[in-house]
Amino acid sequence: MIEIPFLITLSLTLFAGIYDLKTSDVFEEIPALLISFGLFYWFIFSLISKNFSYFFNSVFTGLLFLSVGLLFYKDKIWGDGDAWILGGIGFLLPYLPNTFIPYPVSFLFNLLIVSGIYSIIYILILGILNKKIRENFVLKFKKHSAIYLGFLITCIFISIYIPFMFMIGFLPLIYIYAKVVEKGMKKKIKTSELKEGYVLAGKEITGLRKKEIEKLRVERKFVEIQEGIRFTLVFPITLLFLYFFGGIFGVLSIM
Repeated sequence: MIEIPFLITLSLTLFAGIYDLKTSDVFEEIPALLISFGLFYWFIFSLISKNFSYFFNSVFTGLLFLSVGLLFYKDKIWGDGDAWILGGIGFLLPYLPNTFIPYPVSFLFNLLIVSGIYSIIYILILGILNKKIRENFVLKFKKHSAIYLGFLITCIFISIYIPFMFMIGFLPLIYIYAKVVEKGMKKKIKTSELKEGYVLAGKEITGLRKKEIEKLRVERKFVEIQEGIRFTLVFPITLLFLYFFGGIFGVLSIM
């Protein structure tokens, strides 16, 4: 019963994730497909089974996920496209078996975990591939290297008695690296170079549309755009993690 919605959800979100990596924008039709497929599938399934709890569960989970997604969008954690994809997942895949705790809570909790790990890997790879970010990080480090190294060595010695102090020793380095990456994700370009999907720095995380670009080209010569972490791929990763491993609680249960 759940296999068809799962496969459709996985396929659509995987396509959206790959498209986001390539273009930094969310394919607009994906959320609409997720929501329409979800409502149609569970309505027909409810008619056949004569049990409309399936359809109502789809509506409830979809609205819950959409509300959380829009809240994250309002707080500038991700873009509006990601918010609607999260809502679409709720409509099309309102539950999964073996999630150990109620599915909506389990999905959102595991989504946060996957997002955190994904973000760390993303910015590490970005820093490795981006020469400017590497050079700026080295400059920042050299400026106060004695302080950073002194703090790290002190924490390593203290970690003999308090283990977690070893990790704390790296926090200043992680902080300056994150700040360098954040700055490296902004760049000033000519408005003539703007493309659909670009996000203006300091504004809502919404890709520019054709009319907005035309207006900016009339009003300004330059704008600062913000390159963010391309999050959409976390959705299919979270789905696979939940389906095959039961999420973090499933992994913990077999350890």
